[in-house]
Amino acid sequence: MRLGAAAVSCTALALFAAPTRAQEVKKPPPTELTADLGIVDVSGNTSTSTISTNQRYIRRLRTWEFRQDIGLVYGKTGGLESSNSVRVGLRADYDLASHFALYGLTAFDRNPYAGIRSRFAEGAGGVWKALANDKDQLNVEGGYQYTQQKNLVGPDHNFPALRLASSWKHSISKAASFFQGVEYLPDLQDSKDYRVNSETDIIAPLSAHTAMKLSYVVRFANEPPLNAAGTALLRKTDRILSAGIQIAY
Repeated sequence: MRLGAAAVSCTALALFAAPTRAQEVKKPPPTELTADLGIVDVSGNTSTSTISTNQRYIRRLRTWEFRQDIGLVYGKTGGLESSNSVRVGLRADYDLASHFALYGLTAFDRNPYAGIRSRFAEGAGGVWKALANDKDQLNVEGGYQYTQQKNLVGPDHNFPALRLASSWKHSISKAASFFQGVEYLPDLQDSKDYRVNSETDIIAPLSAHTAMKLSYVVRFANEPPLNAAGTALLRKTDRILSAGIQIAY
């Protein structure tokens, strides 16, 4: 699968980047706040043009980093609601060394048009900061998480899973950047049940605190829930393509 290959590619890149670990780790600012507003073209379980908003707050205190994320996609087609998904995440990282950290996270998402009434997840694991300099930040993560999922149709699905992820941010210039992240979540109780999430972002500055942001997000579930009528499985892949303005401080 292409998304699985992307995850392997990012991990391979991290291995080739290992010799650069001797470089000094770039120190990010103590506080970051970003907010996005964009126009979205959604295809998959729903097809519509709508609005997306995202907000992220990061606070760093010595060896700790705390992160809060909120994302919303909402739209109407023909006067009727056709898209309504919400994502909320909280995460804390603790640096063990310059290139290694531990993380703990909790997340919530809801997407009735993908058959998900609500889904909570709690997890923990480790981070290898394979590359960290003025141009590139490349992280590889591995851990465990437990998911409690309530479907619109059918029984609830609670299960343990592994979490394997990689993220790469490349600074094109002082303010322009490219980001690629991939996350793989295999169900430890059912080998056919796994999810792959991918996010690709390009940010081009307009001023000191504003930028244009182009984002492409893919959510893949190999065993999706039933549709609202309970008659058939939903499509495996949702794709979100958005372009809009980002405000950052």
